Amino acid sequence: MSWRTVVISTASKISLHRKNFLYSPLKGESISVPIEDISVIVLETHQVSITNALLSKIAELNIVLFSCDDKHTPNGVFLPFHQHSRYSLMAHLQTEWTKPFKKKMWQKIIIQKIKNQAYCLKYIKNENHKSIYNLSLHVKSGDSTNVESSSAKLYFEYLFAPFNRRDDEDWRNSALNYGYSLVRGAVARSLVSYGLIPSFGIHHCNQLNAFNLADDIIEPFRAFVDVVVYEMYVENIDKIAQRKQRFIKEDKNRLYGLFDVKVKIDNYHTTLLNACDTVASSLANATKSKEHEDIFLPSLDVDE
Repeated sequence: MSWRTVVISTASKISLHRKNFLYSPLKGESISVPIEDISVIVLETHQVSITNALLSKIAELNIVLFSCDDKHTPNGVFLPFHQHSRYSLMAHLQTEWTKPFKKKMWQKIIIQKIKNQAYCLKYIKNENHKSIYNLSLHVKSGDSTNVESSSAKLYFEYLFAPFNRRDDEDWRNSALNYGYSLVRGAVARSLVSYGLIPSFGIHHCNQLNAFNLADDIIEPFRAFVDVVVYEMYVENIDKIAQRKQRFIKEDKNRLYGLFDVKVKIDNYHTTLLNACDTVASSLANATKSKEHEDIFLPSLDVDE
């Protein structure tokens, strides 16, 4: 099972050599790692060249490969091209999703998202977890009364008060957004690997968004990012203030550990990265069976 996260942050060339991932910096010695040990590669620097042989192997092994922008934030993910043996069948079935199916599916996703928010608060011993959990009991089909929005507003007040989710200068927002972008990419990779088209969403339907479905499926995963960011903030609050809220390399390195966070799904524990595959696989099955109940979603319940 793959387990390594590789971050390329210096000028270099990366290639495939004798079934190994070969990192060749412009200065210093080369490093070789078994390619099958790698689950995620992040290209933080723009000064990196990559061979086609390595790209092909990355697609074959379904490794998550992120590109980053000028601020070193993930802005793209490399997806395997039609690996699934029944890709055209899945595409056809996705276009046949009915409104009732999508509304019931979205209801289930939002219920689990809010439950995980409650479990996050419970994990950090915040008594307000009970009121958030109670909100999950009132989510209707399609979340027609927008309980998700009400829950989110209260949840972040309880988690980080005082806190403004729209403040781009706040370290907590930088960390949350970075973590969400990592998980979003992993979700997109899993969806494609099971033959699903990520632009065809359940709830999100922006014509300019190639990852509508990933933006649907990420929702119950967000609380896992929130827990890690909360712990990072509490542990380093003085240091963060001293560096004037700057989000630095050490913070990113900690967030790369998200892929290995323990997740409960389908009555067993696994890593977050593997849980993305489980959700995608079960969504493919639900699409075939036309039963929204067939999807499995991640749980953060600390008592399970």
